[in-house]
Amino acid sequence: MIKNITLIMLILIISSCSSNEIVSNPVTGKKSKPGLFSKDAEKGISISDILNQESKEGISVNVNGYLWRASLDVLSIAPLVSTDALGGTIVTDWYVNKNIKNKRIKIMAFIKTSELRSDGISVKVHVQKLKNGIIAETYTDDDLASQIENNILNEARNYRINSLNK
Repeated sequence: MIKNITLIMLILIISSCSSNEIVSNPVTGKKSKPGLFSKDAEKGISISDILNQESKEGISVNVNGYLWRASLDVLSIAPLVSTDALGGTIVTDWYVNKNIKNKRIKIMAFIKTSELRSDGISVKVHVQKLKNGIIAETYTDDDLASQIENNILNEARNYRINSLNK
């Protein structure tokens, strides 16, 4: 709570320091109004764009929601280390399956599109072989990655079908 109040106060202080005057470039003579995060207020993103939730214009979502939810569901078998909903990345921690002896896996999923397409997701699976508790070899398993991609795509398709039936 205190961090949120401090952040809001810091934003208010920074935004109050900016001026609304128009500045002209001495070389080109071009006149522009400086922005908070750029030299030209017409470019980039402003605080009002971030805080104004009703205005969705100019904000693009790069990740398909169905693929995102399906990826989280399928990869929830392993502890998640990192998730980035805007960038579309999910990284799991090393996971040991009790049915697979002497191996552990780490899965990384990358959602590449805002559309529900078969090439919209890419999965990489890193496998480490364990010998006497020591990591002996690390390699990628493309077959397992393909199976996980197919599971995610099927789950995403089911989410989409169920949302259309409501």
